[in-house]
Amino acid sequence: MDLSTQFGLTGPLLGPEEFEQLRRFIFNEAGIEMTPNKRALIQSRLASRLRALKCASYASYWHILQSADAHQEREQAINLLSTNETYFFREPQQFAWLQQRVQAITQQRQAPVRIWSAACSTGEEPYTIAITLAETLGTNGPWYIYATDINTRVTRYAKRAIYPIERAQKTPPHLWRKYFQHGEQEYTGKIRVKPGLARQVVFENLNLLHSETARQSNFDVIVLRNVLIYFNEETKHRVLKQLCTKLADGGHLLIGHAEVIRQKSLPLVQEVPSRYRYVPECANNEVTP
Repeated sequence: MDLSTQFGLTGPLLGPEEFEQLRRFIFNEAGIEMTPNKRALIQSRLASRLRALKCASYASYWHILQSADAHQEREQAINLLSTNETYFFREPQQFAWLQQRVQAITQQRQAPVRIWSAACSTGEEPYTIAITLAETLGTNGPWYIYATDINTRVTRYAKRAIYPIERAQKTPPHLWRKYFQHGEQEYTGKIRVKPGLARQVVFENLNLLHSETARQSNFDVIVLRNVLIYFNEETKHRVLKQLCTKLADGGHLLIGHAEVIRQKSLPLVQEVPSRYRYVPECANNEVTP
């Protein structure tokens, strides 16, 4: 049984050689590790581009990607191959901790609280952070949220701040009324983050492999959830090392509940699962107990 039959796919078949080429492409461009069982995923996600460009095979599509003037097509391919699944108040325990941490920070100093959502996808995560900070410090309070993603399509979506209502099912009911607007007419079944809150989040495109180029720094908290699982160990170390340079002393890194940091020689100390504190003098210590 071939790949198209097995997974119910139509159109050109992604063969082993072309899969390896595309696998190396997304790894080199974004650090995303695609294992052999992702071949059907790559085929299905790129099928629309083959149709649009009238490519008869993935080999001809690969030839286009390699062209010197194919910057926009390479961007399209990266957008299609990056993972974007998210929703409001995902892993809510971290937002409860964040609220407490923000309160502690504001008691210690007057400078604004600075938070970076480093793989923000379609924006639900940074807007959830914004709701959390607004509840603690007020919508126009002393706080700043920087949100980045390699995927240009999802950051455009995030800036619109309009979502299917299902994405907010985990949002506590009392927060709905304060921070969301229900859509009407052509927007029935959708919600919008209220503009006053949405304006507090700054979105940009950034490749985590080059996060040292981020214009912002000295963050109290960096949120990098459910991303490390797509990197190999070498790439994890590279990305985390760069992110540490963007943290304020004593700042925190939040990762997904299914993730763990095992790399040595990083100035991170694990406080609880999925939460690490930046301690520069611990750079030569093990991260995990």
